[in-house]
Amino acid sequence: MINLDVSKEELSLIEMLLVKEEAQTRIEIHHARRSFDYRDYLKTREKEIHDLLERVRKSLSEASAS
Repeated sequence: MINLDVSKEELSLIEMLLVKEEAQTRIEIHHARRSFDYRDYLKTREKEIHDLLERVRKSLSEASAS
């Protein structure tokens, strides 16, 4: 595991970028209706983005509590 030292502002920026990427990936999934392999790839990517976004939000809430 790699530890990354970022400020609260940088973490907020990462959160914003992940939210945008998550929304964009959902749109891409919708447009990939007939390409099943690509759609499966996008669904996996969406899950990874969502999980990472949850970790970032958890870190943000912990940073706000301190």
